[in-house]
Amino acid sequence: MDFGLSGPEQAFADEVRAFLQAHPPATYPEDGTDAGYGSGAHSHAFTRALGERGWLSMGWPREHGGQARPMSYLLVLLEALAAAGAPFGPVSGCLQVSDSIIRHGSETLQREILPLVARGEASFWQGYSEPGAGSDLLALTTRARLDGDHWVLDGRKIWSSHAGIAPYGTVLARTDPGSTRHRGLTMLMVDNRLPGMDVRPIRSLTGRVYHYEIFMDGVRVPRDWVLGKPGEGFSQLLKGLDTDRFWGRFYKAPFLRRILGLLAEYVNTALPGDAVARRRLAHAATEIAALRALFHRAAWLIERGLPATGEVSAAKIMADELGQRVLSMGMELLGPYGVLRAGSRWARLRGEIEHQYQTSWGHTLAGGTSEIQRTTIAVRALGLPAEPRARA
Repeated sequence: MDFGLSGPEQAFADEVRAFLQAHPPATYPEDGTDAGYGSGAHSHAFTRALGERGWLSMGWPREHGGQARPMSYLLVLLEALAAAGAPFGPVSGCLQVSDSIIRHGSETLQREILPLVARGEASFWQGYSEPGAGSDLLALTTRARLDGDHWVLDGRKIWSSHAGIAPYGTVLARTDPGSTRHRGLTMLMVDNRLPGMDVRPIRSLTGRVYHYEIFMDGVRVPRDWVLGKPGEGFSQLLKGLDTDRFWGRFYKAPFLRRILGLLAEYVNTALPGDAVARRRLAHAATEIAALRALFHRAAWLIERGLPATGEVSAAKIMADELGQRVLSMGMELLGPYGVLRAGSRWARLRGEIEHQYQTSWGHTLAGGTSEIQRTTIAVRALGLPAEPRARA
């Protein structure tokens, strides 16, 4: 298999690199923290700059204002941004939600939201998990009832990334009060500015805010702000989770290559005779190359509409666990300097290893735990029988 770029793809990669050289990512203001997934911080200005070049919508059908470019162009873009350490935090969510709106959204959502996404003026948070419904997501208690031309939404969501920065969210709610588990759920699009929305920050180990808790009290959502059909939100959830895990982790390989480059520089200058450190770096490089191949395999399947659940789950597991191993190695190599944060006069590598190390430990939980992913591979990809549900 040839993993090289075609002529047009290489020309686009050169265009992206030229843009990054002319507009250094470090010059853009940050509006939200870097959560360590590889997409950097959240920057409204940088997202708008991508939108101005048509890169956020280049994969959309032409009838929706896109360029109908193949998926490979998005992969080229994201790898280049991650390798440069650019602050493109909201972009993966924009890709996922815009695709859902194009495929399953109402004409109202397509008309009102898609142009904002294309210009880099809209980003999204996910309203799935709740305090009592994390890995068992179908135990959710958030509800919505129809009242004329609006859904009246009541409930509580937690661990929603960038919810205090993104203007819109997708909320899974039970709209059939007589239903249980996967039946009677609906995926709603919600505007943060609506009355009854209360978004509260959750401070992480790093001291920064990335996640939020959302309280919804009588929020009136327009009736046609729905992804898919009412009552069929579970199917939207499954489709969304697969693409979320792909787009949310695809750029982890180029990100880890960048981190490995920083560590290699440090070893070459501070530990030039440490053969063990050099071997550890070389071993990590081979794992990162394998991770990239795994994600490109999943991308090939997704672009052709083939089942990719097992491949995406496997790639997510490897991305998250490899990230933890690489950053743990970085902390060991830096020794006592590893615990120093950015801003300290004694910090090495601008304190980035310390920050990324702390963020990495939540990754095997976010987007579905590694244990859940392994069960998904076994049941949905390999066809093995599910484990019996434990009795309450």
